[in-house]
Amino acid sequence: MTRIIVVEDDIGQLEELVSFLEFSGHEVHGATNGAELESKLSQFTPEIALLDYCLPGDSGSILAERLRKKFGALIGIVMVTALNRGSDRIECRLAGADNYLVKPINFTELLALIGNMVNRLEAVHHNSLPTLNQAWQLLQARSELRPPGEPAIPLTGWELSLLRAMAAAENQQADRDTLIRAMGKNPSHYDPRALEACMSRLRRKLRGFDNDSDSLQTVRGVGYKFIRPLVVLE
Repeated sequence: MTRIIVVEDDIGQLEELVSFLEFSGHEVHGATNGAELESKLSQFTPEIALLDYCLPGDSGSILAERLRKKFGALIGIVMVTALNRGSDRIECRLAGADNYLVKPINFTELLALIGNMVNRLEAVHHNSLPTLNQAWQLLQARSELRPPGEPAIPLTGWELSLLRAMAAAENQQADRDTLIRAMGKNPSHYDPRALEACMSRLRRKLRGFDNDSDSLQTVRGVGYKFIRPLVVLE
């Protein structure tokens, strides 16, 4: 089973792709734009992203660039579009897309492409094990955070949500509103001092595992940043 995110602004096509990939045995999440994609990434770490090229707001190439910057070689990116010009293909490749599918999608070709990507990603993950072992690991299913070479730290539900939101954010820096939403709260009605108290407790919990320094830093006027390498695992 492969974790896949599909970003497509046409609801009918989005539902068709999600249903087909789920039926094929994959775990699939859908989004209609870049904002929904960011929201999904706070709760879900994809292995493959299928991006519509022509999206409202941020285009597929912009999203591909963000995903590549965030996940590096640990994600496969497929651009899906009705356009088939050479200039469009070049733009998508430069943004970090691995493959380019032209609509209407041939589902047999799509499954073959996903299979090839999974094989490549398995090799990348295997070669990245030393780096993975050096990173802080956020274990979602167990609600634990494991520092390199240290025992796992049990997390409360909101601690897990906050760390997951920072892991999903660019440069692992999340603004206050993003963090408040990650806790299931409405930023318009949530006292920011409560967020500060939550972060203070989390910082104290982590400090003893990081040579008495702070892995969790306050970004004045913005939010918070986790400054150590942080990977999210199931």
